[in-house]
Amino acid sequence: MIMAASSSVVLEGVLKSDGTLELEGRPALPPDRVRVRLELVGAVAQRAELLPDPPWPNESIPAPCDLPLPDNRQPVPLREVAELLPEPFEWSEEDARP
Repeated sequence: MIMAASSSVVLEGVLKSDGTLELEGRPALPPDRVRVRLELVGAVAQRAELLPDPPWPNESIPAPCDLPLPDNRQPVPLREVAELLPEPFEWSEEDARP
């Protein structure tokens, strides 16, 4: 039986505390090397809090603005602005469409 290289199967299972994986079924793939991707689907996954953008481990992607270093303090002059920001929009249940 010849299968395409992109064949994949999705199975659920349980990751045990010793690091072993117990699958709920037998994969319909021939014996060979495979790639395993784990994703939480239980109650722990629902409690997990994820950041929208995780912190970057190094400075290879710079921040959108450069903040002064603590030792390089400079005063910031105040200046008049042409117009103020509008009042924030307040949403109510009446604004929702049925």
